[in-house]
Amino acid sequence: MNKIFAMLPCYNEELNIKALIDEWNKQKDLLSESGFDLVIVPINDCSTDNTLQVMKSSADQYDNITVVEHEVNKGLCGGLNTSIAYFLENGSENDLMVLMDGDNTHDPEYIHPMLEKLDGKDCVIASRYCAESGVVGVARHREFMSDMAKHYYSMILKVPNVKDYTCGYRVYRYPVIKKLVEKFGQDPIKETSFACMMEFLYRLHLVGARFDETGFKLRYDFKQGASKMRVLKTMQRSLTTALKLRKLK
Repeated sequence: MNKIFAMLPCYNEELNIKALIDEWNKQKDLLSESGFDLVIVPINDCSTDNTLQVMKSSADQYDNITVVEHEVNKGLCGGLNTSIAYFLENGSENDLMVLMDGDNTHDPEYIHPMLEKLDGKDCVIASRYCAESGVVGVARHREFMSDMAKHYYSMILKVPNVKDYTCGYRVYRYPVIKKLVEKFGQDPIKETSFACMMEFLYRLHLVGARFDETGFKLRYDFKQGASKMRVLKTMQRSLTTALKLRKLK
């Protein structure tokens, strides 16, 4: 049976990662009916809280979890590169990789409509900008900034069928991830801010990836603990990163 690798990069998510893993395993039987074994790979980015212990406890509870540990803190960029490397090493041609935030704001149940959209595509994005989408628990000023960023990225990057350039909840096919590494080498993601999600998407576009989106509800009210994103700094880096990416070939 083919596999879905749920890659969950985490830093200080002791209050969230167990609930996210549990929700993923609630989808295990449905995914099996769709022809996929579920493999969950939480990645601990040198957390200073009990994230690693919670991950290991979940691995003792479930038989489909492999915990990956960074020896040094690498940020989200490092989490993406680790996920890419792990997927290519352990996956095969017909396998899929799902990446999402480790803070329990992304519900694994949306994997099913994402799989339905994957036919003929290389990557499907859980998008905040579809008719059926929703956002709960996000401050209005952050929603406004996200909306403005969406228009800016669409104007600058012009990736077909993409409205949400920054949401981390996506499913990818193995061959397109392999193409990414063949073109850009090991550790293909370079941007160290949260703008690395936009970089990841655009680099896939440059290797010919075909995209689609499906709506989902972002549940920021489910997140426990403070946000790690510095909004103004992230926006500034995102604006400059988009311009740099346009120069890539």
